[in-house]
Amino acid sequence: MRKLLMACIAATMAATLALAGCGGDDDAKKGADTATTAAQDLGLKTPGTLLVGSDIPYAPFEFTEPGSDEVQGFDVDVVKAIAATFGVTDVQFKKERFDTIFTSTAQGRFDMAASSITITPEREKTVMFSDPYFEANQSIMVRTDDTKGLDSLTGKTITPEEAQTALKGKIIGVQRGTTGADLASKVPGADVQQFQIIDDAFNALAAKRVDVVVNDYAISAYATTKKPQLTMVAKVSPSESYGFAFPKEGTKLQAAFNKGLAQIKEDGTYAKLYKKWFNEEPPAN
Repeated sequence: MRKLLMACIAATMAATLALAGCGGDDDAKKGADTATTAAQDLGLKTPGTLLVGSDIPYAPFEFTEPGSDEVQGFDVDVVKAIAATFGVTDVQFKKERFDTIFTSTAQGRFDMAASSITITPEREKTVMFSDPYFEANQSIMVRTDDTKGLDSLTGKTITPEEAQTALKGKIIGVQRGTTGADLASKVPGADVQQFQIIDDAFNALAAKRVDVVVNDYAISAYATTKKPQLTMVAKVSPSESYGFAFPKEGTKLQAAFNKGLAQIKEDGTYAKLYKKWFNEEPPAN
């Protein structure tokens, strides 16, 4: 009788474990199906993969180290952190020229664009933006050994009108399609030299082919840590807001990004990434 009872108990336990195993498989399958469904709901070009257009290099927001294809930077880290909040861990960055990044985004060549993009009414005619994730200023950069008479501006924050007066008649290097190029285009008598990538403008300044470079402050300030022959003289206010860009039909992905951005700000992830790349706390909202 005892043997029969033990056999029954053993059989019952085996059946229970088998059912539990099946339940675990079902749960795992359900989780995978849910993730796939969520990715499909976001309208990604490839379910489970986020394809991001970006003008690389634009350190410290998006760049690669010499000899490496791995894209890194503040934008890269923030996009990955946000994507993780809605279950997407495969994030791929695709190089795209800045002056074509908006039309390419609108045409759906990638799911979104992350490239230190200032939100402007003109750009909003082509793409949609996320909530702002970074506040930026324009800036004036010169050679360390030749400030072109702009010494009095050192350390100051000036208005666009003051910048236009100070830069009158100078040879100004800018990146094509940027808000820095817009500012330079309004300088009386200036010779504005437009470059495809910002590093070419920095190199032209170092080589004395331009007098100054007008560009986003954070990017230019980072460049001076790598190029000691260049220095900053002034910020240009008011500040601009960076946003992530989406095609007009990408409303679900845009909403997911806005929610994820709020989440990483709330849980401290954003502040950690900001301090990692800029060595300071993010400004208070």
